[in-house]
Amino acid sequence: MKKFVIPAAFVAIIVALLVAFPEILLNPGHLMKGHEALENRCFSCHRPFSGTSRQCAGCHKPAEIGVNNAAGRLLAVRNRKALFHRALSESSCVRCHTDHKGRQPKYTLKTFRHDSLPAGLKNDCIACHNDRKPADTLHRTVSTACATCHSTDNWKSAVFDHSLLAKSSQECVSCHKKDRPTDALHRQITIVGCSTCHGTSRWKPATFNHERSLSATQKNNCLACHADKKQNDSLHRSAGTSCATCHRTDNWKNASFDHNRSLSAAVKNNCLACHVNKKQNDELHQTAGSACATCHRTDNWKNTSFDHAVLAVKGRACATCHKKDTPGDNLHRQVAGACSSCHGTSRWKPATFDHSRYFRLDRDHQASCATCHTVPGNYKSYTCMNCHEHSPSRIASEHLEEGIRNYNNCIKCHRSASEHGDGGERRRYRGGGEED
Repeated sequence: MKKFVIPAAFVAIIVALLVAFPEILLNPGHLMKGHEALENRCFSCHRPFSGTSRQCAGCHKPAEIGVNNAAGRLLAVRNRKALFHRALSESSCVRCHTDHKGRQPKYTLKTFRHDSLPAGLKNDCIACHNDRKPADTLHRTVSTACATCHSTDNWKSAVFDHSLLAKSSQECVSCHKKDRPTDALHRQITIVGCSTCHGTSRWKPATFNHERSLSATQKNNCLACHADKKQNDSLHRSAGTSCATCHRTDNWKNASFDHNRSLSAAVKNNCLACHVNKKQNDELHQTAGSACATCHRTDNWKNTSFDHAVLAVKGRACATCHKKDTPGDNLHRQVAGACSSCHGTSRWKPATFDHSRYFRLDRDHQASCATCHTVPGNYKSYTCMNCHEHSPSRIASEHLEEGIRNYNNCIKCHRSASEHGDGGERRRYRGGGEED
């Protein structure tokens, strides 16, 4: 029995200390401004052995919150809040309020949720927000059914459903009279014709249907409404009022101008009559003159089909027009304008350089250029000695034995790895030697 006395006494002492000095042993932090006088009086709000329950209603009567302050003095009207506390139970304060977060009151507030309210009050917004209800025609019509358009978590982003309105207010101008444009088009439309072009879910963009909304005379006279939109260039001045030749009412910008149908023969074949400021000023276009149709089409101007054969300068070197495009490497510096040896005019890349015209690179001759062309930048100079085991003296002896004295240009006879050249036989030079 004695072994339980000491622990029991220890527990009793601890409990006694907690009850006597809770502000020292249990206090989690300072109280907010206004409650600081209760800093050392824990039992003013808390009941012993009842968890964290608070006795807020001892000072803050739910029926007086928003009307009187905690001291019972009447609040100024401008400082009054929505009077919803009177419908709450005295034990529900901790849903929105806390304390011991420091002196700043703003740290003691939690997010208010309307779900905390009784059902009757939650569905009656006007009970708390009567002074916030707008006084316009729309809100006078909808009475107290705020939740039809608004939600409690985001009041401003309303979702208004026009179909819920009373039949008497179906005309748009009943609510939107001040929003109605005053231009010529809208003046022609009756006050009930808004839905012809506009929808209630999204006012802009409108879907104006010229076929349905205009008379035949108006429909064919675009300038009656759009006179200020007509371009003042030479093309539009010559087109007069026949806008529909190129434009459509459902997509104005994507015009389909038909040169064959819209222009006379003289103008159609003279592009510069309308496009003089579009002509390029380079040497090619200066040479071509006004014969734009040689390369360009009216339905797709950018994708040209340039034919070098039709130029008046046929036979001129490519560099006449393409000098700045000539590569600056050693190979291209040697060819001296003979572009057509490797390139064609229909497709510049890839080039069609045929090394086999000079020497066929078979499986035994897949060497780098520098192996045979030992003089940097000079591809006409070559040697076969860097790979072959025979020495210059042995080569000389073998060729002189055959009566061949001019043997320094190997590829003259040997166009491939075959000992006898390309075709397997060698043609003889006059006088006993070989020739190609």
